[in-house]
Order: sequence, then structure tokens, then C-alpha cells
Amino acid sequence: MYEQDVGWRLRHIRESRDLSRKDVENLTGGEFKESILAMYENGRRRIPMPRLKQLADFYSVSVAWLMGEATAKSNDEKVNIEALLMADPSLSVDERRLMLDVLEIIKAKRRAEGKE
Repeated sequence: MYEQDVGWRLRHIRESRDLSRKDVENLTGGEFKESILAMYENGRRRIPMPRLKQLADFYSVSVAWLMGEATAKSNDEKVNIEALLMADPSLSVDERRLMLDVLEIIKAKRRAEGKE
């Protein structure tokens, strides 16, 4: 169902940035109320396209990704890795962070070896 898929992605992108719904409300100057975000994220309310675009811009992701039409959120390599990690809903926020940390360690090792 469209509302649930979009809601799931909205919740996960928010959580991946360590933001609460209240944080989003405050950072958007009250544009997105905590209660409305909860309804969007829980799939209880369909989000109008202009509002979806505003949230996509706020989170720096594509509308296509939020709608499930793109596998990556943007062309940024780190963001693509996050999108891959978020594709598995069984991973906790801590597990996703840990995997990103491991990838950063691998990249640092490659740079130190002159391979990157």
C-alpha cells in the first residue's frame, strides 16, 4: 500500500538522521507538526505531493526514492549505501550505523594504502 511504503521510508530516513518527529517539527519551523508526521509515517494519512517534495528536500532525498520508485536516494555514494541498508527493515538503527562505520574504516584503510 502506497501510504505505508512512503511512511516506512519517511520514518527510516528520519531515524537514520537521528531525528525525532519533534526535531523535524522544530527544524522546519512548525511546517510539519509531530502529529501529522506520525500519521504520514504510520500510513494513516496520504501525503500530498507538494508536502512529500518538501520532506524530500528537507531530508535531501529524491521524491522517487520516498515513493519506492528508485533504489538509491541520490547519486551520493554514502547515501546509496544508506539506501541499501534501509532496504532491509529487519536491521536496527544501531546495526545500520555499525555497518556504515565498518565501511568508513574500510575506506580509511584503502586511503592509507593509497588504493583510493
